[in-house]
Amino acid sequence: MVIERCFRSLKRTQIKMSPMFHRIPRRIETHVRICVLSLLIERVAEIACQQPWSQIRRKLQTLQVTEFLTLKHRFFRRNEMTPKVSQTLQTLDVAAPKSILTVQKLH
Repeated sequence: MVIERCFRSLKRTQIKMSPMFHRIPRRIETHVRICVLSLLIERVAEIACQQPWSQIRRKLQTLQVTEFLTLKHRFFRRNEMTPKVSQTLQTLDVAAPKSILTVQKLH
């Protein structure tokens, strides 16, 4: 149950996932492995930050990307990180996302 909860938590992030119903043993095994991996990621983060996952997730959810359009370009920009987000990423040894993620020329 904990593994499934962790997997659902990961699915609520920016990772695009949709429900799947597995019947093939290889797919069932892979689903379980992903669930175990998500639990491991949660636990590692909790130990490193010395906080429950719910608090870590709440902080990281403030990190967002916004799409901007001009007449000639479309770009995606990350919002300003709060000190709590910066500290959490630093504690987890995760690089902060670039301020400007993508710039595309419009036709």
